[in-house]
Amino acid sequence: MPTPRRCRLVCHTLALVLALGAAAQPEDYLDAELRARVEQLKADLAEASTNATNARERADTLWDWANAWALSGRYLPVNLTTAAHRYAISTDAGMRAIEAYVGELALLDEQPDAIGTLTADTGPFEARSWATFTQTWQVGSQDVTPAGGIAVPPHFMANHGTFQADDPAGDNYISIASSNADAKFVVDAVPLAGMHGGFRGARPVLFFRLDEGRLRSGDTVTVTYGDRSGGGRGLLMPTFSSDRMPFPLYVAFFNIRFPGAEPAAPPLFSLPIQPIRVTGTEIAGVHAFAPSVVRPDEPFDIAIRAEDRFRNRAQPPYPGWRVYANGGGFADVPAGEDAIAVLRDVRFAEPGVYRISLAALDGSEIVGKGNPVLVSADAPRVYWGDTHGHSGFAEGIGTPERFMTWAKEDARLDFVTHSEHDIWLDDHEWEVLKRNVADFSEEGRFAAYLGYEWSSRNRFGGHHNVLFRTPEGRVRIPVQFYPTLSDLYFGLREHNDPADVVVIPHAHQAGNYRLSDPKLEPIIEIMSQHGTFEWFAKAYLRHGQQIGFTAASDNHLSQPGYTAPRGSGLAQRGGLGAVLAAEHSRDAIFDGLKAARAYATTGDRIIMDVTLNGATMGQRIPFTEERNIHARIVTTAPIDTVTIVKNGDDIWWRDYGTPTDYGFGQTELLDVTFESPAVPMHKGDNPRGWRPWSGTLEVEGATLVDAVLTDLVNPDMQRFELDESGIVHFSTITRGDTSSVRLTLTEIEKDAQVRVVLEEGTEVGAGPPIFRAHATLPAATVELPLSQLWSGAVEHKLPFDIYEDTVTLRRIRTNGPDDIEFDFEETGTIHGDYYYVRVKQVDEAIAWSSPVWVGGYPNR
Repeated sequence: MPTPRRCRLVCHTLALVLALGAAAQPEDYLDAELRARVEQLKADLAEASTNATNARERADTLWDWANAWALSGRYLPVNLTTAAHRYAISTDAGMRAIEAYVGELALLDEQPDAIGTLTADTGPFEARSWATFTQTWQVGSQDVTPAGGIAVPPHFMANHGTFQADDPAGDNYISIASSNADAKFVVDAVPLAGMHGGFRGARPVLFFRLDEGRLRSGDTVTVTYGDRSGGGRGLLMPTFSSDRMPFPLYVAFFNIRFPGAEPAAPPLFSLPIQPIRVTGTEIAGVHAFAPSVVRPDEPFDIAIRAEDRFRNRAQPPYPGWRVYANGGGFADVPAGEDAIAVLRDVRFAEPGVYRISLAALDGSEIVGKGNPVLVSADAPRVYWGDTHGHSGFAEGIGTPERFMTWAKEDARLDFVTHSEHDIWLDDHEWEVLKRNVADFSEEGRFAAYLGYEWSSRNRFGGHHNVLFRTPEGRVRIPVQFYPTLSDLYFGLREHNDPADVVVIPHAHQAGNYRLSDPKLEPIIEIMSQHGTFEWFAKAYLRHGQQIGFTAASDNHLSQPGYTAPRGSGLAQRGGLGAVLAAEHSRDAIFDGLKAARAYATTGDRIIMDVTLNGATMGQRIPFTEERNIHARIVTTAPIDTVTIVKNGDDIWWRDYGTPTDYGFGQTELLDVTFESPAVPMHKGDNPRGWRPWSGTLEVEGATLVDAVLTDLVNPDMQRFELDESGIVHFSTITRGDTSSVRLTLTEIEKDAQVRVVLEEGTEVGAGPPIFRAHATLPAATVELPLSQLWSGAVEHKLPFDIYEDTVTLRRIRTNGPDDIEFDFEETGTIHGDYYYVRVKQVDEAIAWSSPVWVGGYPNR
């Protein structure tokens, strides 16, 4: 039975909503059976609090009620679907969440106009501009009494300026005003958890508390973002464009309370997110997309995308473009009204590799390039896709339509899966995802696959993306009711033919590599914006799983396939998955995924054709002692190294990126490379977080002509400056990959060295390890003598815990080969040996072929 205090709260809340109108709406969105269950739930909650005995039944009714509410076109509180999770409802906090959401839905159900309406100045506003705009809430039938008010939290993915309400003369100032002259607000804070507060625990957010007066029906409250009246510049807008940039608002009525709430913390009712638009800025670059493999004289399209410095579509005007192949201009594209222009019916008659580049026709010196095109009569066709990305349907940003448009047009993908987190998906959103698959798919051009991300935490199996061959009749197996990995496998097999399902684990909330269903799980995600995780692939292989490799973006900004990194979680460029298939069709690409005829890249469209005794990647051949690996690799930049990996160990490699001459020339290129492993410290844990590298770099005994950061892509986490005194100030991060400062030196003396002074820094990451907290790494000074380069690279190790982070100095060659073919012969005597190829470019892009197995037992 509830305590006296909780009983009073329950009874007060339900009595209020019943008094406001207990009868169902004239045209009820609930069928008779569900309406009876909902009314019984309300009555039961008034009699007894939620406990271990009744929590599951109540969560089930809340789930059905919430989905019916969403399917009727009504706005559903953003985190409500999480309240039905089987493990969440077993905790006291989970039980309180059930009661809070029942109370919120009860108010909305019984008094639809209770929370009023919200409108906004929707823009558009330019990315990274200083903007001012308003959102205006009109009070509904429910009054706001003193101590209630308006919460103004940020979305945790939006990298706009930090809200403040204390300094009217400062930037990012937020103000509030009301049409009710008696209403007086004071600046306060309230705790809020979820995507609009503390994502992994409640944290304080801005709250305008009503101190005097009473807001009544028809009154308006206006929140001004970037209020300039005191002299501030406005609100600094995010770096990325969006058709639905979230600026959430919550209202607290104060006189409405839910069970378990503290007296000082009234419940917050979420108001519908408004479609505030952010556009790109002026043109800063151009990029081209073309098929990777075509037949001689086969027609194809080249898409040309004008973009700003953040990879958004640029704003007009757009120049015309001269299109080059291998340095020779062959077509002009006139200026137009669209940021994306398409050059159609391109043909190359002669076999070979064609490298596409672009230059503006208006003399603006804007240049760019595209991916290489291999013209071949027999090379396997390569199709590019992103099997893992999000929009605002989950904890991301943007509409699902923008997600699909970006995949099809901006990234020019061949296939995509909009894999929203099931923990936030409702039935209405699932129907939208199904509809988009049909609306955006185009035979021979673009295949959208229905899917979702099963989002269980590491200890219950880790995150897995689920893809379906076709959308018709598919039933998602959500984590709310299938909370362990075994449950997921069982549910998918129970409702589907395994031949029509692909499950892809990833390392952010690390998939359980000790458990894999061979009929469902043919490939794993080796890299994403969360980091580079070859260790994850090796863990699956070490446990006997026959899996291939893919990569994906895990982008949360509706930018699949061509991503704009931001923040400390999704901090690097997103990956791409390649599939080898005979044709561009839904079945052919899906069959390629099922058969692991696939490979992974860090986002560059590197062409890989790797076979073992003629068998393509992802396959298992009969046992033989004689093994011949043949590879053709066409890269997007000069090759640094190519490595063959056997049973998890590097057994052969070739260095193309280090000069072979001895003695310094008049001008030398050197890379200072930072690297940190991402393997977990404890088995079964999530990967180690991002390792920060911040400080200064100074060259002694040589003249520093120039310096660049090779992978400067994240404006939130990376900075780079070469000051007038020749000192480099930098900040970058690594997580299983590398990041380099490239130096151009002249007048090198024999005692020259590079001195790197590193500041103290703390690891970061959106999916933190469970058993090892993010560590703070000490400051360090690293001296790298150039004289030691004649013995090879100069490496300095920075041990910490089990890790050895490294700073390496090496000579670098940037004019090496970008198209190689080689054979490797080996004799082996063990059944089940597997081999794969890793290629790294001098710009730090990487590609991994899927393994080929020799002998042993197939597991599917």
